[in-house]
Amino acid sequence: MRKWILAIIVLLMAVVLAAFMLNATGVIDLRPMVVQRMETIPALAPYLETYHAGLAVEKEIEDALAALEIEKGELVQRELELAARTEALAAREKQLARQKSEVDHETEQLLKLRQEIEAARAGFLELERLRSIYAEMKGKDAAAIMSQLRPEMIAFILAEMDPEIAGDILTNLEPKLAAEITRMALTNKK
Repeated sequence: MRKWILAIIVLLMAVVLAAFMLNATGVIDLRPMVVQRMETIPALAPYLETYHAGLAVEKEIEDALAALEIEKGELVQRELELAARTEALAAREKQLARQKSEVDHETEQLLKLRQEIEAARAGFLELERLRSIYAEMKGKDAAAIMSQLRPEMIAFILAEMDPEIAGDILTNLEPKLAAEITRMALTNKK
């Protein structure tokens, strides 16, 4: 009889071990069956209430963690978008700074050019005034004064004068100087 009891105990242990192995590998789920059996025992009822409350809390925690993961993913996405926007803004700021620098440089160049134009206009007006003064003078007197100037200046002054007046002044200049001024006038015409 002992042999039979020992064989039955070994057989029961083998079944229990097999059930645990099947549960551990996920082939069968023994938990609902065990919980169902335990619910039929009145002494285990308070423990089962705690167990069910724990399961509910676990479910809430899992849901909260899932919601946090979703929010974390959204925050990461938003952070990436903000980083991209920051980079784009930084690039745009650099571009605008470069353009501002170019505009400032061009403005400076335009102001310089304007000053040069004003100076040239003033010089032109002065030159026109000098031409009219020399045109009103006698050719001999104008030639005497102009002979003290550089030949380039004389050629420039005579260039826009009435040809008769310019010719009168040239005839009263020293021949060598008059020839050089004539050569300059011809070179400038080309």
